Amino acid sequence: MAAIFETLYLSVIGGGVFIGLLWLVYSRDAHMWRYLAAAYARPWAEPREVRRLQSAVAYGRGVASKSYNGVLTIGRHADGVALRLLPPFSIFHDPIFIPFKDIRGWEQLWYLDATSYELEFEQAPEVKLVMPAKQVKWLQENSFGRMQVSETRSPNAARPNFWYVIILVQGFLSAFFLAWLISRGFP
Repeated sequence: MAAIFETLYLSVIGGGVFIGLLWLVYSRDAHMWRYLAAAYARPWAEPREVRRLQSAVAYGRGVASKSYNGVLTIGRHADGVALRLLPPFSIFHDPIFIPFKDIRGWEQLWYLDATSYELEFEQAPEVKLVMPAKQVKWLQENSFGRMQVSETRSPNAARPNFWYVIILVQGFLSAFFLAWLISRGFP
């Protein structure tokens, strides 16, 4: 009987630690989104047009950037943009609504395979969202000039260029290591 209680006790403790660590990771992962939500949180209202499974990268507040690849839903309203994440990624990520007049953007070289734009927000200037050009152009179509997006380079262009160098060096080293393994007869 004591063995059953010990197993149950250890299972509860282990489960609690697992859930606590998961909560910590999700909470820490959402710090930039929560910064945006502090200024722009609003319950999700059905937009005029919706695009699901979209992508964006948040950076600027904190150490690392946070990528939302394929989990972002973008809604286009007459006066702004609604953003929300798909469950279960939406934990700690409240839906947000950003008026077109609060958005400024610049061309950015973030993605290696596509043109992108960096969007900055009037009420939350410390966090930027980088989105593929197709998404930004789609949003701009309905803004009637209220969403200011420039074709010039971003004033924050230095950060992604550093990561390009790291990616290229990593790719070169991987190719070199693979060639070395093949030359040694590795199956």
